[in-house]
Amino acid sequence: MSDLNQKIKAWIDDYVGKGPIFLVDLQVTIGARRTLISILLDTEEGVTIEECALLSRKLGHHMEENEWIEEAYNLEVSSPGLDYPLTHGWQFKKNVGRQIKVWLVGEDPVIGVLMGYTDVAVEVLLEKMVKHKKVVAKESTWIQLAAVDKIKVQVTFQ
Repeated sequence: MSDLNQKIKAWIDDYVGKGPIFLVDLQVTIGARRTLISILLDTEEGVTIEECALLSRKLGHHMEENEWIEEAYNLEVSSPGLDYPLTHGWQFKKNVGRQIKVWLVGEDPVIGVLMGYTDVAVEVLLEKMVKHKKVVAKESTWIQLAAVDKIKVQVTFQ
């Protein structure tokens, strides 16, 4: 982790404290012309545009005031969106009852409904099918997080 990355993470941790906003991801990419700082925030209810904009303004001002970065930079603060993997326990709690796709290490991915979670496993309600057509049964199974590459919420239209 770079020095700039550590400074930004410490500032965000101090700014959000133990409050409702969580840092999901922080990426600092140094480019030929400018540095890209990408911050993903979320809350259990979903982060607002106003919350992202406020953090962006305050962090940008703080970085310039303290001369953390000399070259040109872009600062992007947003929510992770549905295409970003679930990584924190509170994200699993927030998405219980939703359809997820679980990419297993060395195996085919599975799709099911997130029923529960612990620090080491997720409970998924899987559909058993006959010849990929008819659902014959639903079965709840626990999947160890150590066997998981990533988990994403699936968009469903009903």
